[in-house]
Amino acid sequence: GKWLEVLGCGMVDPNVLEAVGYDPEKYTGFAAGFGVERFAMVLHQIDDIRRVYASDLRFLQQF
Repeated sequence: GKWLEVLGCGMVDPNVLEAVGYDPEKYTGFAAGFGVERFAMVLHQIDDIRRVYASDLRFLQQF
């Protein structure tokens, strides 16, 4: 079996907290989400996630 990263995560930028009314000096944030594009990569044998996000219509029109 091969490993597949399906959960993206990271810290919330202080500017985002500030934009929604939270004091970034008082609060921090952690964001996470499932990436269905990772499953699509396996299904369609796409070897590089950057191809999915590159907005290359020639590539994307195949799907």
